[in-house]
Amino acid sequence: MSLAHYFRVSATDDILVLELRDGISSLADHSILNELSEIRQKRREIGFVKLVIDLAHAPFFGSSLLELIRVVWNDISADGGELVLCNPSPVGREVLQVAKFDQIWPLMDTRDEALTMLGSARNVSKWPQALQHLIVQYDAGPILLRESLAGLTSIQLRTPAPPGVWSALQIVCHIADFELVYADRMKRVVAEDKPTMFGGDPDVFAEKLAYRQRHVDEELDVITAVRRQTARFLRTLPASDFERTGIHSEDGALTLQRLLERIAGHIPHHVKFIEGKRQALQDESASGK
Repeated sequence: MSLAHYFRVSATDDILVLELRDGISSLADHSILNELSEIRQKRREIGFVKLVIDLAHAPFFGSSLLELIRVVWNDISADGGELVLCNPSPVGREVLQVAKFDQIWPLMDTRDEALTMLGSARNVSKWPQALQHLIVQYDAGPILLRESLAGLTSIQLRTPAPPGVWSALQIVCHIADFELVYADRMKRVVAEDKPTMFGGDPDVFAEKLAYRQRHVDEELDVITAVRRQTARFLRTLPASDFERTGIHSEDGALTLQRLLERIAGHIPHHVKFIEGKRQALQDESASGK
């Protein structure tokens, strides 16, 4: 999406990005202000209150651009929003610093830094350390699980080791199914007032839901996607929301933090069993059985 002459407009998560178009060498011309009304209208239509202005293609600029930024900033700040500038040229940085605008609007070297500053990283930094550790552990789960399965053949994945217990594939299917369950629980605890959450019997799931016929790559993709999506919304929450509760049909009241603790520890718990199965399979192979 482009505005008439000067800006490209895009969005990342809940952040609006205004990027100055290629080939602009001077922005002293007051015609840039003609695009102000369209910028304001677009922001209000979509409801953005976080804005990044990327100056990468503006080696020089004058008072007109600064006036446009000031007006947009007034609009956003009135709604409780934030604005960050990024990718200034050396001359542009000097202009902003001399005018002391860098004390009003954060000035970052790259767009990624600007997005990070406005995004969830800033919010998470306000959480207690224990909660920050939990979201990191939750994020790391899919990688840990994939690493635990590396090198196992399709036969090994489907072989109960020792006999009579779940195979590695069945464990992965179990994890995938309960990722969906816990994601639903956490979302409902945030969205609803003390929702009821029902338990599920893992053995019944394994018996009824075709664990032996499912494909490990699909299961891993589900686990990864669910965690990525859920973590994204969790990072937007204030720490106080993690004290919200749901009522488990068997365990009683559970806070959002307790639900996150349970699911963050779920993969590490089962990885220990997968490692045991790997060792059992290696021992069996070495013994020639």
